[in-house]
Amino acid sequence: ELAAGPRGGGPLVLEPVMPNPLSARLARLALAAAIPLASALLASPPWWLTRALLASGRLVSPQRRLAAWDALQRRADQKARGSRRRVRVLLIRHGESEANLQAGQIVGGRDVATPLSATGEEQARLLGERLLRDGLRVDAVYASHAVRARKTADIACAAAAIRQRVRIEPRLVEFSQGSLERRWRAEVYAAGGPVLRGIAAHSLFYRPPGRSPDGDLGESQWDVERRMRSFIEAELLSGEGG
Repeated sequence: ELAAGPRGGGPLVLEPVMPNPLSARLARLALAAAIPLASALLASPPWWLTRALLASGRLVSPQRRLAAWDALQRRADQKARGSRRRVRVLLIRHGESEANLQAGQIVGGRDVATPLSATGEEQARLLGERLLRDGLRVDAVYASHAVRARKTADIACAAAAIRQRVRIEPRLVEFSQGSLERRWRAEVYAAGGPVLRGIAAHSLFYRPPGRSPDGDLGESQWDVERRMRSFIEAELLSGEGG
């Protein structure tokens, strides 16, 4: 380093300034400690860092954002522990729908209007009979607003002699694949295409582009997890859902 200064009112003179060995050593130690600390914070971020990481989008890897999301949920769970009731939840898929008959060729998605196939209706009836044989008692039944989900619930509840009204809950609906829905799978998932590149780059945060034929914006897996979690917390764990 060089320092400039007047000497005796004369011209400016450049003089070498020797660095302080102790300061340089402390700086190296601080840098050496900061790197692993920063890595540890990103790998398992504390609650005060999580929101910034989640909002960072392209600036942080999907793995870091996922770690931030998990840390945020762990903190919320710890705060709510003791105030939540214990529940048993049965997750039941709808019966075969007409859209499922083309599932190997066409990209599926929300498509709320597609009905059950004849096989799907029989599956729903057999489900209800199984629940009746098992002597299952339920406090509440929820289904999404998709026709296939509502019909499955109605048929199964009737066969199982479950008298609770089926509650329609939009947060349970299948995730929207935006403008990818009802397109040929071979075209959408072509090797090296934009969809597979997007999934590889953003993992569960990848959001399909555009709107679906139903008019819904594409959702990421993270979007779906958030709305599903909000349903579970509000309707099942808090007791607000009855």
